[in-house]
Amino acid sequence: MAMRTKVQEYPGKKRKLPVRLLFGILGAVLVLVLTTLALSPILANTVQIRSGAMSPTISISDTVCVNHLAYLLLPPSRGDIIQFRTSAADETAFQAENPLSIRRIIALPGETVQITDGKVYINGSPLAEDYLSGELAYAGTASSALTLNSDEYFVMADNRSNNSDSRDSTIGPVAGADIIGKVWLRVHPYQAFGLIS
Repeated sequence: MAMRTKVQEYPGKKRKLPVRLLFGILGAVLVLVLTTLALSPILANTVQIRSGAMSPTISISDTVCVNHLAYLLLPPSRGDIIQFRTSAADETAFQAENPLSIRRIIALPGETVQITDGKVYINGSPLAEDYLSGELAYAGTASSALTLNSDEYFVMADNRSNNSDSRDSTIGPVAGADIIGKVWLRVHPYQAFGLIS
């Protein structure tokens, strides 16, 4: 009777994609998606900044991408930087200062905003803001408690000195229908390319 020899089987090694290659592929896909969004006028538009109103977050001559679809499913959030339109009657005064109408959302629909002693309060609580530059000396429309309607947003510049925003009665709170999109990506200068918050 012939003896059978047991042949020990070793599981074959599964070939894994090198981590570097995987990150390279993901990076290429991300760049492709971002470039497509940045170049498509239906989905987004690019804007060159001509005002220091959003400094230091966004600098003069930066080119940013505005996402037109950002608020299709979810409403704007506090802290979002938005591009918006003003009414025809108010446009001249505001556009002279900042033709791009880009500001940060500070207060949301139904909230009460008030500016006291250079500090923003939302529903009576101080708002933590780590993105600011410039002194908040002018309270304007928010010098006394201002409660927003169900579709209004209170927007302000990051550079609070000498910049027009919802504190100015010619602009006031921004209606949801007047929001064009979310400023979310810096595309130029290239060394500063990245998401904006």
